[in-house]
Amino acid sequence: MYTALAGLNTFNTALSVVSDNISNANTTGFKSNTVDFGDIVSGLIATSNAGNAVAAGAGSSVLNVETNFTTGSAQAQTGTWSDLMIQGSGFFSAENASSKAVYYTRDGEFQVNASGDLVDTNGNDVLSSSGKAITGLDPSTYSSFSIDQNGNIDGTAISTGAVTTIGVIGVTTFSNQNGLIRIGENDYTPGGNAGTATTGAAGAGQAGTISSGALEGSNVDLTQQMVNLIDYQADYQACSKAVTTGNNNLQTVVSLIR
Repeated sequence: MYTALAGLNTFNTALSVVSDNISNANTTGFKSNTVDFGDIVSGLIATSNAGNAVAAGAGSSVLNVETNFTTGSAQAQTGTWSDLMIQGSGFFSAENASSKAVYYTRDGEFQVNASGDLVDTNGNDVLSSSGKAITGLDPSTYSSFSIDQNGNIDGTAISTGAVTTIGVIGVTTFSNQNGLIRIGENDYTPGGNAGTATTGAAGAGQAGTISSGALEGSNVDLTQQMVNLIDYQADYQACSKAVTTGNNNLQTVVSLIR
C-alpha cells in the first residue's frame, strides 16, 4: 500500500504539472515543464543470483520538474512597436522602481507610461543593455518609435523629422537558465544555480535577436500534453487500484484472525 501511495503522490504531481501547462497554453512567453521520474528502493531481497541481493522497489518519486526554454511561435502580429519577441536565447529584464528588484521575462508586452518610461505589464521599468531604465519616450517630442532586431529604439522627432536612437533594449542570458525560479506574472528570478548573468544588446554573444510588433506565444504542445494527461491519469488510477487491493487483502487477514 505504501508503494502504491508513493505512486499516487508522484502522478498527482505529474498531473498538476500537465494541468499547469495546459492552462498556460495561451500565456505570453510561457515555457512548458516536464516531469522527471525516479524509483525508490528500500531494503534488499535475497536471491540465488550468485549470492547478490536485489534492492526492493518502494515506488516512484519526482526527481525534477524541468522547464523547456525553446522559443515559442509568434502569438500575434500586433503591429505595436513596443510589443517585442526574442528570437532565440535570453530574457528581457525589468526593475521594480520601489524595491529595485530585477525580474526576467520572455513576455515582451511593453508600453510607455505617462512619464515616458518603457514599462512591462506590471509597471516595472524595462532595462537597457547597460542595465538602466529606458526613459525619454515622450510622444510630444517624437511622432513615432521603432525597434530593430538589435533592440535599438529610434524616435522620429516631430519638429525636424530626424531619427534619433533613444535607447537599446537589454537582453540577459544565463550560463544555466534552468537555474531560474518561476515566481508568477510571467517573471523569473535567478536561483543559486542560474550561474553568470550577461546583459547586453540583442544579437550579441548568446543573446537572441528581437522582433518588434509581435509577441511570443507559449511553447506548450497541446497534443503532447493531452497524451501525457491520459497516461498519468491511467497510472494514477492503477496506483489507486493497488491501494484498494491492498486494503482488501488486509481486510481478509483481519477476518481470518477473527
